[in-house]
Amino acid sequence: MPDFKRKTPRLLLPALAAVAIAVPASASPGTTPRTASPGCGPAAASAIAAVDTVVAQDIYEQELHSREVSRDVAHVTGSQALMSALVSGSEAAVREAVHAIVYTAHWHIVRLRVVKAGRVIADVGGPDVLAPVSGTLQSKGRALATYVMSVQDDLGYVKLVSRFIGVPIEIYRDGAFLMGTLQPAPPPSSREKATTIHGSSYLLRFLSASAFPSGSLRVALLIPSPSSALAAESCASVTLAAWGSVAMHIAARLQPLQDHYQALVDVLHGTTGGPAYVRSGSTLIAGGHLPRRLPISGLLSYGGQTWSVFSWEPVPPARVYFLTPMR
Repeated sequence: MPDFKRKTPRLLLPALAAVAIAVPASASPGTTPRTASPGCGPAAASAIAAVDTVVAQDIYEQELHSREVSRDVAHVTGSQALMSALVSGSEAAVREAVHAIVYTAHWHIVRLRVVKAGRVIADVGGPDVLAPVSGTLQSKGRALATYVMSVQDDLGYVKLVSRFIGVPIEIYRDGAFLMGTLQPAPPPSSREKATTIHGSSYLLRFLSASAFPSGSLRVALLIPSPSSALAAESCASVTLAAWGSVAMHIAARLQPLQDHYQALVDVLHGTTGGPAYVRSGSTLIAGGHLPRRLPISGLLSYGGQTWSVFSWEPVPPARVYFLTPMR
């Protein structure tokens, strides 16, 4: 998954204008005609919130279990400088080794703490960090210390969610506002509810995250109320439009898109679990193994699952096909 983090960004991305949850004229959502099913109505906001919550949760899980995290764990546990410092008992050498790990170019460890005999002997990195990963530092089978590391800070997560999903996000710790996108932030809540902020209506949806080095964070997504036209569509159509909005938000971060089609495919799959492809006519530009049949809209059975196809032509004649998860 391409790195969009604050620490050492590989892509210089332009500012993103908000992409509304609506199907553009060049998109083919594959929805059921309105006459065939009742409108989603009041349930539309919850349908959109369900998609946005899945994506926000998947982004968080990537900070815990991605290949990048595994590589960074290997950087920590395989550091000969750190192991030698622990064996020598020199706390100054341990702090120097930890500092070098955190600030090595192209590694993405935003904070690293080393604990020996119950005492913190090194802690380097930013103050507001989430998604801690912990383990044991060993040499020749002997445990020397434990570590806690993270590859993402709170602000980086806020940016990823707000840019990939396009909704406000707020983070709370111990019942107090920590950071987010709205000023002032709504007070913390214990349940999903409708709310109005600065004259705009939202549905609050919550998920939990882990703080560094321990403790919990409460993450609030504020889902804007859908338009009356969208609410009049079937709930399946509303859900598909929400997945499509995520896809178009991600595409908008990758400019010029023609140079980043494979990155778009990778990020879509990494954050949603849905396969994606880019084709120009019959030529595959990006994506893996194609389904035998790839329609521009409608339902598709592939890989033992049923997908709903969202497609659009961001740069004609190239068309992006996104197989949206039927969750």
